[in-house]
Amino acid sequence: METKIEMLKTLAEVRNWFGISCTEFACEDFMLQEIDTLNQNKLLKASNSYKANFFTIFIIYEGSATHLYNNKEMKLESSSIFITTPGYFRNYKINHISKAYFICFTENFIANYCIPDIYKKFPFLLSDSFMYTIVDFQNYQIVKSNIDQIKQETKKEYQDMILIGNMLEFLLIKISELFHNQSNPILDKNINSTVVNRFYQDLDKHFDEVLDGKKPKQLKAGDFAALQFLNEDYFCRMIKVKTGRTPNTWINSRLLAEAKTSLTETPTSITEICSLFQFTDNRSFSRYFKKQTTMTPSEYRKNLQPITKSLNIIN
Repeated sequence: METKIEMLKTLAEVRNWFGISCTEFACEDFMLQEIDTLNQNKLLKASNSYKANFFTIFIIYEGSATHLYNNKEMKLESSSIFITTPGYFRNYKINHISKAYFICFTENFIANYCIPDIYKKFPFLLSDSFMYTIVDFQNYQIVKSNIDQIKQETKKEYQDMILIGNMLEFLLIKISELFHNQSNPILDKNINSTVVNRFYQDLDKHFDEVLDGKKPKQLKAGDFAALQFLNEDYFCRMIKVKTGRTPNTWINSRLLAEAKTSLTETPTSITEICSLFQFTDNRSFSRYFKKQTTMTPSEYRKNLQPITKSLNIIN
């Protein structure tokens, strides 16, 4: 029997699923949960894996835990930092925890309360891999001090979210330094990206349905992001960094390629092609096609189809 995977899109859903108090949230887009021997069962012994649309920084001060992924176990030790980016599965099991911190924040939080070029400054936030490191005592004390400051601010009745955003940046600076000597998968253009590969698969499936005449909903970048339970902005940044092209560029390129193929390799009329790709009318299809190729569909078919006469195409 297939195990159900929970899809947690918001921190509110995290709160409801784990039974965390509302008072442990700074806002709907940021949470700092302290884990100790009293509440570790509540937060980290859920029965199922879950997939989350937010960043997670799991910092173990004293104790150990296990992260389960694809039937493989990853041991998390004392004085360690484990980072998971949006769109990936999480499943934590406790061995023993005396003190740890569970920090969650969304794309919306860093967009609203952190520096505009945060992904350039901290490229590991776009990583396809789990990030894990064990920290020496001196550096861990710096990390813990930063976390304590964030915790104090989140406990206030009226939190300064910009200040929390600044504190998060300081934490990310220290984490960036600690990961500096590790390989950075975001810089490797040839990396086997889970997000990119899933996008290609979804793109293929969508256009297979289009060409089969099923007339599916015309998908945009946000729709492809939603298929992976990802924030649209984060998804677009991930695709652009990994491939050098935006999702909309990929979608448009595929649409144009399929339209060209229909014009040059099939006897389908231009009116039918227009309907197939869900343009409102021939005129709008012609305007789109000419903007992309400098030729109308009729001109393109006439000039570039070597088998026009044998197909006896009707325009």
